[in-house]
Amino acid sequence: MGSEMEKTRTPETGKRPSRWIKSTKRFRKDRRGVAAVEMALVAWPFLAIMFAILEQGVVFFAEFSLEHNVAQAARQIRTGEVLDNSITSAQFKTDLVCPDLAAMLTCGNLSVDVRTFATFADIAGALDDPVNSDNEFNPLNNWQPGAQLSVMVVRAFYEWNMLTPTAFTHMDTLANGNRLISASMTFRNEPF
Repeated sequence: MGSEMEKTRTPETGKRPSRWIKSTKRFRKDRRGVAAVEMALVAWPFLAIMFAILEQGVVFFAEFSLEHNVAQAARQIRTGEVLDNSITSAQFKTDLVCPDLAAMLTCGNLSVDVRTFATFADIAGALDDPVNSDNEFNPLNNWQPGAQLSVMVVRAFYEWNMLTPTAFTHMDTLANGNRLISASMTFRNEPF
């Protein structure tokens, strides 16, 4: 019995350890629940990075969809279909660009800019920037479908609302944290 008492006493003081010291030793040795605590610490950054990767993939898919639709609609200008059918700017946007857009893109957030130039060299420096000095998006809605052999620039802009925190995506291009998706086609009209 005396030897058991000896084990519980500290060598420095010869006194029994306090309850607080015993409980801290037990806490340090106990490993139950460590995985739950570690998961709680790692879960938020892990999920944020996963959502950022998923959103980046969706944004790239949306950009591809917009580029494809602008190319298809621009072909209608290049071949003279737009002029032959007297298609307006609104009709060009809603009937030619928007119908095949990916489901996550809405036509209401889309801005289409169609410009005519005499030569390809005239394009340099002549196009308006859709983002102002305050890094805000200003939709462009020029409509100049051109004539035969005109040099054309067709641009479309879509303001994408970013869902994940911008610290993880580095994809925001506007002051409000949104990303500006754009697509453009430059070509010479055919002799229609």
